[in-house]
Amino acid sequence: MQELVSKAENENIIFVEDFRELKGVKNLALKKLCIIKTDFKNINQIKKFCKTHPNLEVWIASDEISRKNILSANSCGVKNVVKYPVDTKLIHNFFRKKDKTGEIKQVSTSNYYLKGLKVMIVDDNQMNIDLLKETLSDMGLELSAFTKPLEAAKIIEYNKYDLFLLDIMMPEMSGFDLAEVIKKTKLNSDTPIMFISALNDPENKIRSFDLGSYAYIEKPFNINVVRSQIYNALKINCLREALNDRKETFLAMVTHDLKTPVNAEICALELLLKNNGLELNEMQHEIIKDILGAAKYMKNLVDNILHKYKFDNENLKLNKKQASLKVLIAECIEETKYLFEEKHQQLMFNCSSRNSETMVDCIEIKRVIQNLLFNSVEYAYKNSKITIELYETKTDFVFSIKNFSHGIDLANPNDVFEKFVTLAEQNKRAGTGLGLYICKKIIEAHGGNIYAESKVDDYTKITFILPKMNI
Repeated sequence: MQELVSKAENENIIFVEDFRELKGVKNLALKKLCIIKTDFKNINQIKKFCKTHPNLEVWIASDEISRKNILSANSCGVKNVVKYPVDTKLIHNFFRKKDKTGEIKQVSTSNYYLKGLKVMIVDDNQMNIDLLKETLSDMGLELSAFTKPLEAAKIIEYNKYDLFLLDIMMPEMSGFDLAEVIKKTKLNSDTPIMFISALNDPENKIRSFDLGSYAYIEKPFNINVVRSQIYNALKINCLREALNDRKETFLAMVTHDLKTPVNAEICALELLLKNNGLELNEMQHEIIKDILGAAKYMKNLVDNILHKYKFDNENLKLNKKQASLKVLIAECIEETKYLFEEKHQQLMFNCSSRNSETMVDCIEIKRVIQNLLFNSVEYAYKNSKITIELYETKTDFVFSIKNFSHGIDLANPNDVFEKFVTLAEQNKRAGTGLGLYICKKIIEAHGGNIYAESKVDDYTKITFILPKMNI
């Protein structure tokens, strides 16, 4: 005991191996830290002691540490449960945190942005869950807990969370497997994950960080440390999301400002091509056509970025009216014909539908068709054929566009419809990875679906299906 006190480098600590020794301690109110060795049989006495000395930090030292005992100690006001014999490094760290006033720095959890944040705890041991709930009870968080990871896996598909606290060793599904499920969901793919486990081997720690874990907490854990780790993980994630929102807003503003000059450029170039009394030689004519094609491609990129922003913020509303899909396709082909001519590609349009009238948002469906045309021209081989087909079934209209190209070199070709997935770099092209993502959103908003077929170094075929509407 004396050795322990001397190593603490001050007289602000008291250590007793028997709770009854506290009765003979003088100036107890002036102490900063009290460590009591216990077997937890006198936990009620320790609870009364903590209430009597609210300004004194009380630790319990024991060689009988269990999750149940930690929970019990925490509910009594004990700040920390440590292994006996006590590691003096813990004491040095405690006093090192003191500021110039001599007060112990505590982690502040009063930040308003933590209130209402959703945290999911998954652990097959209910005592572990109770301990974590008690630890986080005063942080204003909305806590959800599951002892069965398969049940948790179903919930995360439909609910957004701000943090996951996962045990590793569970009978139905390991925490690592659950983390991989979380990363594949649309709502929670970017949500922070922290593992809390009794496993302390390097292999599991490395695997956890490979999965993107924010922290690896070993059981039995220090309550204050866990609170601090969770608090900071949530704080960092809130700041990251706020920065992303600002970036998205700035990008949308800049893109919107670009839209007007790009449209003006297209109008001016189209006016030149119509001659209007000007005589252009063949080279001048080709140069203007090339610039016009580039301007239309830029307009498509600008529109895609704006629409991505609208979709993400749920501001896009369909304005449906009666229209002919055949006519819409023909208009899109006419508007992009310069792109085909530049690469000497042949476009074939086959329509077997007698009446392609239906209820659609003409602007949005044309946006889909133009995106698919731009992609087909961009990735198809020079001097190749691009085929568009439109036909009908009893319930649907089916549109497809097929080109001969390097194909989609992905395990699942339909991944090209995900946000920011692009093959532009592999094919030495420019692209944002938003075009097909927007196509999918528009088609699904019309109650249809879209899918891709491809064979590497052969062809790519994109098909979308729209339900027939009563007119």
